Parts: sequence; C-alpha cells; structure tokens
Amino acid sequence: MSQVAPDDYDALVREVRGLLQSARNRAYQAVDNIKVQAYWQVGERIVRAELEHRDRADYGARIVEQLARDLGMARRLLYEIVQFYRAYPIVHTLRAELSWSQYGVLMRIEDARERAFYEDMAVRNGWSVREVEQQVRSDLYARSLRAGTVPLQVTTAAVPLRTEDAFRSVYQFEVPGLPAAFTEEELERALFTHFERLVAELGRDFYIRRRQQPLTIDGQLHRIDLELYCRAIPCIVLVDLKIGLFEDRDVGQMNKYINYYRERVPHYPWEKPAIGLIVCARAGREEVRYALGGLEEKVFVAEYRVKLPSEERIRTGLEALDWSAGDA
Repeated sequence: MSQVAPDDYDALVREVRGLLQSARNRAYQAVDNIKVQAYWQVGERIVRAELEHRDRADYGARIVEQLARDLGMARRLLYEIVQFYRAYPIVHTLRAELSWSQYGVLMRIEDARERAFYEDMAVRNGWSVREVEQQVRSDLYARSLRAGTVPLQVTTAAVPLRTEDAFRSVYQFEVPGLPAAFTEEELERALFTHFERLVAELGRDFYIRRRQQPLTIDGQLHRIDLELYCRAIPCIVLVDLKIGLFEDRDVGQMNKYINYYRERVPHYPWEKPAIGLIVCARAGREEVRYALGGLEEKVFVAEYRVKLPSEERIRTGLEALDWSAGDA
C-alpha cells in the first residue's frame, strides 16, 4: 500500500475538520433557533393570558410564579421570556442568525431603533455574545450617531441587506436512499419526499409555492422546477435544479423565465420583481462571473451537496479529532 503524502493528508485533515466543525455549528444553530421560536411562543401565550385577565391585579406575576412551580422552570427565565416577547411582538422580525443568548443582551435595550442597530451589526459582522455585550457597553450606537454613520432607517425586520444575502453559496440536501447515479427528476422527487428537511435547508424566510410550474412561450411548454417565495426580500424566486456542472446556457434559460414572470405575473408595490436561483452540483467561479455579466441582480448561482454523514458518523468524527488543535 502506497503511503499518503504528508502535505495532501494535512490538507485533507484540515478540510474534514472544517466540514465537521461546520456541521456541528449548524446543528447548534438549528437547536438554538428552535429555542428562540419556542420562547417567543411561550411569551406570547403568557402575555395573552395577562391581557385576558387584565382586570385582576398582579395576574401576570402570579401566573409566572405558578408556571415556574408547575413546569420546573426558573422564574427569572420565564420573566426573560415575557420581556423577550414584549421587545419582539412580531415573530417575523426575529433574526435566524441570532441566538437566545444574543437576544438576552438585545432585549434589554429599550429604544427599538438602537436595538435594531445592534441586531444588524451583530448579523453583518458575525458578533459573538461577548462581542455584542462589549459593543453595547461601549455605547457603539451613540458613538456612531455622533459620527453620522448610523443609517437613517435601521431595519427592524428580518430583511437581508442585499438580495443575495437571502441565498447560501452551498446547500446541503440530505436525501436518504438517493441512488448513486441520479437524475434531476429523482433528485427533485427525493427532496420532496423529505419535504421538511428541504424547507429547513432553504431557510425560514422561504416557502414553496409550486413545483414543476408550467409556462408556455411561443407555443412551447416549459416547466420551472421550484417556485419559491422569499418574504425577507420579498419576491418570487424561481429555482432550477441541475445535477451536473454549471453551464452558461443555464443562465439564458433562467433569464427567459424571469423575464416572463416580470412581464406576465403581477407583483404588489412592496415586492421586488422575480429573481432566479440556479442550484447545481458544481459551478466554476469564472464561468459564473462571465455568464452572469449584467445579470447579477436577477440570477444567482449556488452549489448543492447530497448525502450528508449520519449523526453517528459526525459524532464519531468529532470525538476522534483534536478540536483544541483546530481552534488554535
């Protein structure tokens, strides 16, 4: 058996370590997002109960005390959950990128515009909880106001700063049972067999309107693989799934579909015109750049990966690797 070249093996270890770390981070983020959503729902229910009994003095405090006893939860946590809901009464304004610990810092900021400033800065710069705390303590908002660097209108909704921020560069499609040599039709069928996983990977701001949407151009029938709606942009997103390499003709086809939608499918004044997303197995950077020349605001390209390692394989890999070395 030939020996593995040290340089090649070191590069392989770094890449595998990075993949496993990324998988672990995504798992943690998914769990934390579920916690944020659940706490918001709990807060909404408690506040609703308070409003239903507003004629009874101190009802809110008494119900929190009783819930803490019956559920075995800390009173402080329940009070924080109620405070969280009062700070964010509209669930769509929650940011998927922010953790419960980060919201714990943000919800103590009373001014809504100041709070939105720190939210946007935390998402834009990838701040940790400690960094959010440090920036709030250092009064970055006030200093930015004096310097004139705070936007005139800081968003308080989960709207990406740019349209392309709504998309990922790589989508991880976990589709058990997919054959080794699969067709586009088999990939699409498998994705819809595991519908919940597909929606979770697309992101919480997306929902699926139609699949295999037909449209007729010059008497010829065409079908769009997926028609999505992104509420964060907001607009219709047309998706074309490709199992092979990205090709420049894919852009021409997608541009045709987009122009059809922009002309034939009306949209509300607050919505942006339809855009397209081409998801393929591999996409060369230069090939994409030259093919999209002038169309960067209309067509976006991403890659996909299928057959993620099982949870058991990820857990085994995490236990076997020296993570302290990777963090150094």
